[in-house]
Amino acid sequence: MAHHRATFAEINLKAFKHNLQNLKTITEPATVLGPATGIMAVIKADAYGHGAIPCAKAAVDSGVDYLGAGIIEEGIELRENGITEPILILGSIFPDEVADLVRHDLATILCTPHLAQALAKEAEKQGKTMNVHIKVDTGMNRLGVLPENLLPLIKTISNLRALKIEALSTHFSSADDEDTSITTQQIELFQKTLIDLQKAGVTMPALTHLANTSALLRFPESRSKMVRPGLILYGALPSPILKPVVEEICQKENLQNFQPVMQWKSKIILLKSVQKCQPLSYSRKHFTQRDSLIATLPIGYADGLNRNLSNNMEVLIKGKRAPQVGTICMDMILIDVTEVPDVQMGDEVVIFGKQGEEEIQVEELAKKSNTIPYEILCNVGKRVPRVYNG
Repeated sequence: MAHHRATFAEINLKAFKHNLQNLKTITEPATVLGPATGIMAVIKADAYGHGAIPCAKAAVDSGVDYLGAGIIEEGIELRENGITEPILILGSIFPDEVADLVRHDLATILCTPHLAQALAKEAEKQGKTMNVHIKVDTGMNRLGVLPENLLPLIKTISNLRALKIEALSTHFSSADDEDTSITTQQIELFQKTLIDLQKAGVTMPALTHLANTSALLRFPESRSKMVRPGLILYGALPSPILKPVVEEICQKENLQNFQPVMQWKSKIILLKSVQKCQPLSYSRKHFTQRDSLIATLPIGYADGLNRNLSNNMEVLIKGKRAPQVGTICMDMILIDVTEVPDVQMGDEVVIFGKQGEEEIQVEELAKKSNTIPYEILCNVGKRVPRVYNG
């Protein structure tokens, strides 16, 4: 369907595939002796705002081993759009969701015997064997079974013929923090847990997966048999700490750097001359310091532009930076284009992305609004059309 909005998000699937290929190169074993590390492309939350279906199909085209969804509805949406590859529900499910999980052949994170029994009963009813991924809580204290309770859970599941333990996993709480000791402790605890299971005579599952974006880049020992990249697939970094790490890795592997996948754009809907000392927008939070040329853009916090960025962000117009001024409204923002030559109504404006030689990265907006790049991308709203290329 054609879109009418001048505000839209441009999604470069070629950049997405490039980023995936980079990760394949980085996670390949140093020798031909060991199997390659598998990749689970995390496309939860509508692929971090980029569009789950197009990104999932691009990931499948690139040969990923698994797709990661956040909730069962996301997994069902992928199945209903022709995705047949393995899908893991990373956020686990409730027992009353087991029928849909089994029906759509989705794997789930599992950490309680109650869910295991409900899932096994439904799988038997539908005549299927279901894969489950047991999450071990090594310090996140969110989802997961504590290491000391893992063996009893495995024994319970082993007695349920309709379930197969496909993987053991964990999740890092602090992989992008300066202090590396926390992640190191989590890795060591997970490895010790595996050793204890082997000593107890437990047959190891086919997969183990620990590493998110930050861990797979900063802690190679965490890569294990599969990694779960998320934000890096979309060309952004969870923390500034990772920038020199990525640059070093790309230089060592002779790779072109990771590329942003989304650019957020709008157009000037009105130009207005405003005299000096005049208030702009709600609550008079900004007054013109001179006779000014002010541009109105049809984009606002209803589109996901954080209101905390009011008077604290810039956009790109004709390859130049221009400040946003006044309070960000539900549907509109104001830009001071006094120093941008030859501005016209209808001119393209970049909220984040590249224009000419200038670029505004998602990380910049995240820092200015005291949040993380994940939130900036995920908040780009549903009423913002996505335009795909590549």
